[in-house]
Amino acid sequence: MKHFHHNQHVYLAGPIEGLSVAQATAWRNNAAAALNSIDIDTLDPCRRVAFVDSEDRHADARIFKADLQDIYYSSVILANISDSLPGKKWGTVCEIAHAHTKNKIIIVLQDKDQFHHPFITQYATEIHYTLENALLAVKEYFR
Repeated sequence: MKHFHHNQHVYLAGPIEGLSVAQATAWRNNAAAALNSIDIDTLDPCRRVAFVDSEDRHADARIFKADLQDIYYSSVILANISDSLPGKKWGTVCEIAHAHTKNKIIIVLQDKDQFHHPFITQYATEIHYTLENALLAVKEYFR
């Protein structure tokens, strides 16, 4: 029996700033393929990457608000904050905090030897050290 009685989403939080499109999307594409194959929908903020270099003065606000909407419509947040994944993670940490205030399930992926920051350990529902284990955890919330 599913924990959720209606179609919900998994938001794929993780660094984008300072990464190439390939770096930002590689783990997300793997996660989305694994989850979509068992009918779990994902929301990937990288679908808005074209806005990042936009000269539209409202682009930042649009990205910010659209990401918050994605979190709102998601039941589970899969947040990759692994140190082995380069790039800035400020936005991801803010998304984790926002998701926490909305009582979302937060599955954190980080490296095993990475510092366990108290805010992350308290905000996270679960912390995993491989994408495979993090995806198994996500799937449990949709059984």
